[in-house]
Amino acid sequence: MKYYARLSVLLLLMCPVVILTPASGQPTVARIDTFLNNLNADHNINGNVLVAQEGRILYEKAFGFADAASGKTNNPDTRFVMASVSKPVTAVAVFQLIERGKLSLDARVARYLSDFPYPDITVRHLLAHTSGLPNTEELFSILLAAHPERLFVNKDIIPALRAYGKPAHFKAGDQFEYSNTNYSLLALLIEKQSGRTFRDYMSRFVFKPAGMNSTEILEPDFKYRPGFAHKYDRPVHYLDTLRPIESVKELHKFTYNWVGFQGPGNMASTIHDMLAFDQGLYAGKLVSGQSMKQMFTPNRLNDGSIPYRRSGIDEAAYGLGWYIFKDTAGGKVVWHSGGIPGMNTFILRNLDKKQFITVTDNAQNGPVAPELYILLSSKPFGRPRSLAKLYVNALVYQGANYAAAVLGEHRLDPGFGLSEGELNFFGLELMENGKLPLALEVFKTSTMLFPKSFNVFDSYGEALMKAGKKAEAILMYRRSLELNPANEGGKKALRQLVSE
Repeated sequence: MKYYARLSVLLLLMCPVVILTPASGQPTVARIDTFLNNLNADHNINGNVLVAQEGRILYEKAFGFADAASGKTNNPDTRFVMASVSKPVTAVAVFQLIERGKLSLDARVARYLSDFPYPDITVRHLLAHTSGLPNTEELFSILLAAHPERLFVNKDIIPALRAYGKPAHFKAGDQFEYSNTNYSLLALLIEKQSGRTFRDYMSRFVFKPAGMNSTEILEPDFKYRPGFAHKYDRPVHYLDTLRPIESVKELHKFTYNWVGFQGPGNMASTIHDMLAFDQGLYAGKLVSGQSMKQMFTPNRLNDGSIPYRRSGIDEAAYGLGWYIFKDTAGGKVVWHSGGIPGMNTFILRNLDKKQFITVTDNAQNGPVAPELYILLSSKPFGRPRSLAKLYVNALVYQGANYAAAVLGEHRLDPGFGLSEGELNFFGLELMENGKLPLALEVFKTSTMLFPKSFNVFDSYGEALMKAGKKAEAILMYRRSLELNPANEGGKKALRQLVSE
């Protein structure tokens, strides 16, 4: 299987295998700590975690580096760019203005922003992501090509929509389609109807009343300050090296051109301040109970249907600024995730049990708040350490014999799990990074560990073909096709090999 074709499932594969285990008798907090420490041992978490019930912190812990270059570690007061977790906070500001009569939920946006070129779109459509407006990249792609060093900001949104010159993707209210453009427009509405800058409004009427003393809307030209988490990724996932996102040329539009948009994602905050936000909502300091009920009710489309879709541990629909899980057996759960290059964030609220979880991660690891919710619910759940990563790490640094010994030592250890997909991904990544002999070793091992998987034989065949081992590659592709005759990529590769 081709390396780049598998990147879309990277977050899934990079997590060790999820297993359901009998209840261990451990207290909930101990189970949470074990789960997170296993992730940390595999370098699959780099950020902060807080779990609370009825406002009381049950668990908090910081992992990894805020600034890898200086060795500065994350701590509970480290500020993170919250990405799309900003959206529920922006939605609260919108409902404040609705309550004050400054906005109407079902009024057309053009009533307030006279140059807005889509007359049928309402405030509700923006909040619910049912406007049909293009997302940032589509909207600004032509402008970016003409002005690659331009920093775009909210005031550019309406001119860009007018220059876009196309109909919306669908009639407003007909479909759900997530678009950051919606929340930039909401920030413009907040400015227009409050007479204040978005940054000032949020500080005065949301952050201060909630006691969010370390939270701010970042200025478009924000430069890192002490106490903020830098953004990283892992350029090589079988190792533990952190790479500053700003150094990746291909991501320049995400680290510079798009960062000026306020409303959808450039709030900076801490885990303690997000708990303060949660408590401010429960206490009625920010909006009324009626407004919260509207936010936390799944939005219906024009045909009356609710567009539920699979979202991790359950199906979810979007309300007005929040996702809502469909399953309410353990309580009504609302949440929002956030993801930008180098940063993943999550907040989750169980409204009935008054439970709250927030997770921030500045090395682009997968979000773990849903798993923490499962643990908090005392359901049987566990996640072992990744044997695939331990094995490949040993292979890179200490050779095949030592790696095989590591594999043998932990193969039956219940504290470790071995994922076929993860091991295969590491092999493909080694191959792509010019470490073909090591990739061959990984794929050879995979065929012995997973002899019924067509995919591992396909990958081994690809590596052997790259190594010029034609006869062996033919054998591997034939075995792959025996296991899965519908493997079209394998058929094509085999025809090519046989005809040479």
